[in-house]
Amino acid sequence: MEMVDIDSIEVINLIPKFLKFYEKANVDGLTQGERWTLWEKHYNFGAIPPGEEGRKLARSLLDKAWYKYLENIELIRTWKPNQERVAECLTEVKALLGYSESINFVVVYFVGAFEKNPFVAPYDEKRLALCLPIENGNSAILLAHELTHIVHSKTADITAGWERTIACTILQEGLATQASKFLVPGEPEEVYIEYSENWLKSCKHNKKEIISGIYPFLNNSSSEIVYKFTMGKGTTNHEREAYFIGWEVVGDLIRKGISYEELAMIKEKDMPEYIRCILNKEI
Repeated sequence: MEMVDIDSIEVINLIPKFLKFYEKANVDGLTQGERWTLWEKHYNFGAIPPGEEGRKLARSLLDKAWYKYLENIELIRTWKPNQERVAECLTEVKALLGYSESINFVVVYFVGAFEKNPFVAPYDEKRLALCLPIENGNSAILLAHELTHIVHSKTADITAGWERTIACTILQEGLATQASKFLVPGEPEEVYIEYSENWLKSCKHNKKEIISGIYPFLNNSSSEIVYKFTMGKGTTNHEREAYFIGWEVVGDLIRKGISYEELAMIKEKDMPEYIRCILNKEI
């Protein structure tokens, strides 16, 4: 009898940990600084880069999100995970990217800062963690996007971690955004890629300048540069410039007949030259 590979998905629920922080922090007279100290001690989890830059961002996100926590606390308290949907979506993503082997990873459900920012990060030596903020609800688009990252890490031999070349970031995010559009069709394109209102329209208006600005950094993998082209302001004062370039590049390739599977099989070491050849024609 032929053996069938079975995916292994461990679920970690950080909601009780958040609620412990919330109960301690929801006290009259507590300052923002005292609340931040409690957050670091009792929760300390979010979609933030490593280092001091990430710590500053986490403090800012907490201050902005606090009143949203107050407004949504009952939804947070009563939320339940949906592991079955994760498994179903994983099967769909694997079929699209042409990957048939089993995948072993962790799903971490957490309370974010209402910034709609799920992410994938290393969990241990063998597994990645798919980290899903519960305030996004059960967004099929975001789930497909992040699971594409999980499968893509296998097909392209992508090393886990924050630091990766800008070319890798471009291809990763381009594949994830376009895969989510394919798997969950029918929405305006902004729904699959846009982070803030009118962002996509502005990026398209400044496309040539964004390409020219990001081009010299395709081989760069420093934490500072990764932050600059993802969460920072890039070279044209647009957040997530690597996401935009990825959306455009992968979208164009798919329209030209390149399959999702072909794109997913491009190895991480080959990505800088691959993206450079494409963008070189646009400068």
